[in-house]
Amino acid sequence: MQIFMSGSGEKDFAPDQILAGVEFSYQAASYDEALKGGVEKVKAYIDGIAEATDFSADDFKTTAYSIREQFHYNRIEPKTPEDLDKVLEKRVSEGFFFAQVASLEFDYDKMRLAKLLAISSKIPGAPMLHVSFRLKDRESKFRELIPIAYEDAKKKAEALANAANKHLRDCVRVDIDGTGASIPMPRGATMKNAVFDGEYAGASRDEFEEEIQNIDETFKPDDITLSKSISCVWETSD
Repeated sequence: MQIFMSGSGEKDFAPDQILAGVEFSYQAASYDEALKGGVEKVKAYIDGIAEATDFSADDFKTTAYSIREQFHYNRIEPKTPEDLDKVLEKRVSEGFFFAQVASLEFDYDKMRLAKLLAISSKIPGAPMLHVSFRLKDRESKFRELIPIAYEDAKKKAEALANAANKHLRDCVRVDIDGTGASIPMPRGATMKNAVFDGEYAGASRDEFEEEIQNIDETFKPDDITLSKSISCVWETSD
């Protein structure tokens, strides 16, 4: 008699990597104006971050980019009897929209993250900033779960063997399925506009350092939960 049994392992891991997604947007009446204004906005932000932190322009990687014209439709009132049963609309341009998304990936460091958030809030026209937490080497973490999943499957198989008055012998096959993960939702913040004049928007350096410290002390990411399932086959004897 053989026993087929599945088992699962689950464990929480502290994140060791931060991914900051930066979303830039700019609207203008023409394509050329949208392109020029959007590029200037991206450059101003990245230069401001590079000047005030240890991040460099090369650390920002573009992941998406677009310029598109957007329209809306205005209803037109019918002017003739023939138009009464028609839906009359006029397409009106709302202008051209520049959009660029860049990512900034770095080892988990709350102080670096706090500085990034604080500096971002002081740069004029600051973009939308999303922060998520990850694991750099997920595969090694998944490997840690295999023994846990195996022991879970073995306990179930032993219980079933005992119920059938059998003795559990050797495990003759193990199938490892895909991975599963439950990760914390990204934390997002919209950076407000402020005047960046090289003196931290008029705040004293002590006030600015206090702001960074407050962010560092209150920003607490959730653990990342990983799970792994396996299927095993055991031989049994009387």
